[in-house]
Amino acid sequence: MNLEQARRYVLALVNRDRAEHGLSPVVMDEAANRAGQRHAEDMAQVGYTAHWGSDGSVPEQRYSEAGGSDFVQENAGCLADGKSRKLDPAPRFAAEELERVERAFMDEKPPHDGHRKNILKQRHTGFGVGVAKPSGVGVACLSQEFVDDYGDYGALPKTARAGDLVTISGDVKGPVAFGGVGVGRIDSSQPLTATYLNTTYTYAVPTPSDLYFPKGFVTKKPVEVSGKHFRIEVPLGKRGQGGRYEVSIWGKYPGAGQQLEMVSLRVIDVH
Repeated sequence: MNLEQARRYVLALVNRDRAEHGLSPVVMDEAANRAGQRHAEDMAQVGYTAHWGSDGSVPEQRYSEAGGSDFVQENAGCLADGKSRKLDPAPRFAAEELERVERAFMDEKPPHDGHRKNILKQRHTGFGVGVAKPSGVGVACLSQEFVDDYGDYGALPKTARAGDLVTISGDVKGPVAFGGVGVGRIDSSQPLTATYLNTTYTYAVPTPSDLYFPKGFVTKKPVEVSGKHFRIEVPLGKRGQGGRYEVSIWGKYPGAGQQLEMVSLRVIDVH
């Protein structure tokens, strides 16, 4: 299979496994494809398996930079020998190479079954996949990107200055009711070695440092809400405090009471 055929085949494998557990299929998401391809090629070239990139990027950052605006969660599988290699410029993928990675994910056992849980998460609606191969090695490197699409959101700047005000707005959709807006910060990207990356096994989405809720809740500033629409203007940290600022949207699903779940996570590079 060529790259596009391999992508469709991996999507079919994922939807087969979801169907076997009574779950709805996911559909291809082009932004997630772009984010996944960037990560798969990086892993194949540098010789690692991780959710951080060798440039220090994280899954939600790569998805944001690819044009995504929803919530993404990643599965990754590649080499782990730390050897630098050239990419195969015209890779071909055998079905068994792709099946091997999917089977490894699905064969995981608790409590080390994060990839399996991600494939079988009920909330997922979209899917993207990066597939790459280093020259001379019969291994398919995969980055599966699972998307939760439950809203349409106003654009955010790609870059900003510390302390700038940013407008966060949009409309949640489907079964989701608006819950809140979060803003958090992680350090700016720094290059990471394959040796370090191969010691990492999981990636936890950063917790927001500031949360904003609608009127009626304890909040430093209320979010304006009208039906499914929301809007708020908030500062990106303190002046002089750069980094990667993560803007999250939180929603409530039917039957979950007041429990909030993230439905969007985007990253702004702040200087």
